[in-house]
Amino acid sequence: MTTTLSIQQRFESLDLWAAVGFQFIEAKNGTATLQVPFRKELTNTGGTLHGGIIMMSLDNVMGMATMSLGFENVLTIQMETRFVRQGNEGLHTATATVIEQTRSTVIVEAKIHNPANELVAMCTATFKGII
Repeated sequence: MTTTLSIQQRFESLDLWAAVGFQFIEAKNGTATLQVPFRKELTNTGGTLHGGIIMMSLDNVMGMATMSLGFENVLTIQMETRFVRQGNEGLHTATATVIEQTRSTVIVEAKIHNPANELVAMCTATFKGII
């Protein structure tokens, strides 16, 4: 069975996780939280947090929330993101909540906020859980 500790260990063992600088906060009971720092290496040509990094943050936190339901592994089937404002300086926080679950399909929503707690982007996605 997947536990909070095993979710944290699995994500933190990824080279990409370390390269971006993600920080695991929590994953339990269909919810999850992580943080992503604003760093120059993660910016786009406009000097703001790259949209791909924002989407990766949302995808990771939703995957963590899905895994917290006991799935050994998960696959993103569909993901729709809406950007609200640019990600600028500071530590951004991404949160996810499972909103519906069938035997093997999970629908999740996530949001990422800047340090001023302003919404940067929001997302809904469908995940396939693998036991």
